[in-house]
Formats: sequence, C-alpha cells, structure tokens
Amino acid sequence: MSGTVVLVHGLRTSSSMWDPQVERLSARGWTCIAPDLPGHGSRRDEAFTGEAAVESIRAALEEGATAGPAHLVGCSLGGMLAIHAASLYPEIVRSLVAAACSTQPGRRSARLYGRAVSLVDRAGEAPLYRVLGRAGADAYLRKGRASLEAVAAGVRAVAEFDLLADLRRIPVPVTILNGHLDQFRGQERRFTAAAQRGRLVVLGYGTHMVSLTHPDPYTETLERLLIEADTAG
Repeated sequence: MSGTVVLVHGLRTSSSMWDPQVERLSARGWTCIAPDLPGHGSRRDEAFTGEAAVESIRAALEEGATAGPAHLVGCSLGGMLAIHAASLYPEIVRSLVAAACSTQPGRRSARLYGRAVSLVDRAGEAPLYRVLGRAGADAYLRKGRASLEAVAAGVRAVAEFDLLADLRRIPVPVTILNGHLDQFRGQERRFTAAAQRGRLVVLGYGTHMVSLTHPDPYTETLERLLIEADTAG
C-alpha cells in the first residue's frame, strides 16, 4: 500500500518534527509532504496568520493530489489547522488524522498557553532533550524554534476556529489520535462524535510529543490508520 501523506507540524517546531515518520513511511513507498508553516522552520521570517497557515496546507494537499486526494495528518497546533483545512477543502483530502489536538481552545486559554510557552522558553533547550531524548529533540529543533511572536499568533488563530463545527463538515474518515498521557485529550470523545466518520485511537504510551518519543510504534500505528482509511473508501 502506498499513497501521499501531508504532515503538518506543531507550534514552535517545524516540518523536521516529522523526520522520523517521513523516513519510515518513505521507505515503505509513501510519498510524504511536510510543509513549514509561516513563522516556522524555513519560513521563520514570515508572519504567522491562520489564513496563511491554512493556505500552506491547501497548497501541500494540491501538490500531493496528482494521483487522487492525499491523506492529511496534523499534530497539536498542526492538528487544529488540519481540521480546519479539511473542512474547507474536503475534495482534496483522503482522510484526516488529528493528533494531540482534541481540545477546543478559547481566547483566554490561548493567552495562558502562550504565557506558559514563554516561561518554558526561558529554560532553553535542555528540557526538550530530557523529555524527548536526543534523537527526538534533534528532530524537533533541526530547523530552529519559532519566535514567541509566532507562538502568540498561532494560539490566537486557532482560538478563533470552531473545531467541532469543522469536524461536522468533514465527510472523509477522521481519526482522533492521542498518546495515553497527552494533556490535550480533554475533549477527545466530543471531537470523535462530531466527525461524520470519526474514531478515537488512544495509544497505550506517550505524552503530547509521542511521535518523537516513540517513533517506531507511532509510525506503525499511523501507517495502519492510513491503510484502513484507504480500505474504508
């Protein structure tokens, strides 16, 4: 089985966070497209807006749709953006995996999260290596970290989305995927129920960045979900 997968990264990091999955999926015949969002990675000099981020996802889906709609996978902020993009452009989405993002942010919670990120930022990169391990942190940091201005813009943008309403508009298979200890699991059942063809998969391991801390089993699960979506039609 092979096809095209568009992978959307989370806040502060870049497309490099998907390097472990791109390496493994590409070796199995999948075409992987991992764009950098505005304000992140190779586009750090650009201002982040929700509109520009969604346009980046649309362009990646269009690029991958040469042989039919592409699978869309997003993590954390990237998962929220992927939900919104899939609701706008369902005709070019084969399936959606929304990982580590099953909480509807509000304006107040977005502000608090932005402040928390700025506090963590003062500790430097050492905590990332403790939490993610060397290989995971290296992938997370490979293209550098986005500025705090981009972080603030990102959390403000997704706070304006109605993710549950977006999920109701998506006709393709949707998987809500979370690590066992992910802090954004709070509304996972509501998110799953909102989707027309939703299912919930909770891994028996991992926290918010489980794709980096457990790349092998995570990629195995991700590939299985993509194959099952293809089979479901």
